[in-house]
Amino acid sequence: MTSNRKRSPNSRAESEGGASWLCTFNDLMTLLMVFFVLLFTMGSVDTQKLKSFSGLLQAGLGVLEAGRQTQVGVIEPVRAIKTMTNDEIRDYIKGLHFTEGVEAEHAEEEIRITLDDSIFFQSGVAHINPSALPILDKISDIITNTSHHVRVEGHTDDDPIHTARFPSNWELSTARAINVLKYFIHRGRITPERFSAAGYGQSRPLFPNDSPEHKANNRRVVIVLVPKEVD
Repeated sequence: MTSNRKRSPNSRAESEGGASWLCTFNDLMTLLMVFFVLLFTMGSVDTQKLKSFSGLLQAGLGVLEAGRQTQVGVIEPVRAIKTMTNDEIRDYIKGLHFTEGVEAEHAEEEIRITLDDSIFFQSGVAHINPSALPILDKISDIITNTSHHVRVEGHTDDDPIHTARFPSNWELSTARAINVLKYFIHRGRITPERFSAAGYGQSRPLFPNDSPEHKANNRRVVIVLVPKEVD
């Protein structure tokens, strides 16, 4: 006797399209494979494009609602240190020496770069003048391409200062040194372990504070680069 059962609608759907989810899964795997192949074949990473591409990929996969993106953490490439020779450093220092507001000298064991207070800071202020940043960029190139330790020193004249931000010249000189240090670390993406900062206030003048010219020379930031074996 032949059984003539009727197939339920559910069983018919299973036989006709029960494995249709595999198509979506295969598409997902293909997209992921293409994404990682792109990462491996990129010669240089453009972080902005990578963030945008990642957001679009997430939206396309249905991870986020259309039009919404999430923050993507991308590690910025660290600059490789190309060690400059002593001759290259000397040539670079000679160029800096003729830059307005900068005095540079290369001794046997260290490099000393002195920045004129009037070029880099407003009176009684620790923020770096934007017009002085190109000079700091040139100095940053030296730091980036050497393995020297870097000490940033702040100095003032003996004119007293007493504000809510800076109760004395000690705080002002220290804040200026730290701001220069932080700019180098941020701009050159250099490891902070290579840096130190010190504020000497009026305690280490180059000249007696007996004239406006001498006082101007005493207001300065000094960047000292010392080889590792000497520091």
